[in-house]
Amino acid sequence: MAETLPAEWYRGTEQFDRERRGIFAAAWLYAAHVAELTGPGAYVARVCAGWPILITRSPDGGVGGFHNVCPHRAGPLVEDGAGTATTFVCRYHGWVFEPDGSLRGARDFGAPDPEGCTLTTLRTEVWRGLVFVNVDGTAPPLEDALGSFVAQTEGFDLEAFVPAGTWHHDLACNWKTYAENYLEGYHIPIVHKELARSIEVRSYEVIAHDDWCLHRAPAKDGTVLDGRWLWRWPNLALNLYRDAMNLEQFLPLGPATTRVAYAYFSRDGSLDEDVSRLSKLLLMEDAAICEAVQRNLDAGVYNGGVLSPKHEQGVALFQRLVRASAAPAA
Repeated sequence: MAETLPAEWYRGTEQFDRERRGIFAAAWLYAAHVAELTGPGAYVARVCAGWPILITRSPDGGVGGFHNVCPHRAGPLVEDGAGTATTFVCRYHGWVFEPDGSLRGARDFGAPDPEGCTLTTLRTEVWRGLVFVNVDGTAPPLEDALGSFVAQTEGFDLEAFVPAGTWHHDLACNWKTYAENYLEGYHIPIVHKELARSIEVRSYEVIAHDDWCLHRAPAKDGTVLDGRWLWRWPNLALNLYRDAMNLEQFLPLGPATTRVAYAYFSRDGSLDEDVSRLSKLLLMEDAAICEAVQRNLDAGVYNGGVLSPKHEQGVALFQRLVRASAAPAA
């Protein structure tokens, strides 16, 4: 019977900093869908675990990435979100950078433009229309890293889907508290009454693999839940259906705050209102219980627990990966 992570790992800046570098900098992180990069000059800017990410479509149509940080004095190049730009102009002092990251001009610098001041590139790869980044540049090639996860998406036309909407909600809990909640169905009969009526909840299972999980539960006739539900380390959930998909990310905003971000896609760009309503309902139910759990983790009463070998294999996998990547030094 596996023991849980210590409660102290769910609070404080020291553990969070270890996870920023040992987990989020080292892994491949989903950053955008190529359909969001509509043409040359299009960009998407986001932040994950404090890493400011800028994904771009170059003039020749390629997809690349930079840190959204000016090398002059760390100003932001663009606001978070999406847009189009022929050059990147620092929003602090107005330095201008070419699409390839080279410096075009340092506004009113008072001396010749400094040499070697270029944007810091971000390792970027595209798989089936999904753009991933690796912050520290040490990860193996993306498809090698995905491994057996790749086969789970066969039969679903990911490349044909286009954006249909986004939504996010910020939770007052550590990102691991939410991730572990996502990785087990043990709580469904207690927390998610509507979902429990929509699936064969007794047959719900989470099948753990090396660094990904498959959620499986027979859907009752007529529900919107007939698809494939996947999770991949460290923070991506990919829900696939015949004509649509829903991407969910668990984005740490700090040790005690997590943004859960949804991106909906479909073949025709329309959003299935039933899928949207149910995903929002489930998240708000999860938010309430995760925030309550976090309050108890912070209270100092609970130090650690045990994991069910029947229901919590996904949580056990997740915690093994956390230990391997971000354990405090002995």
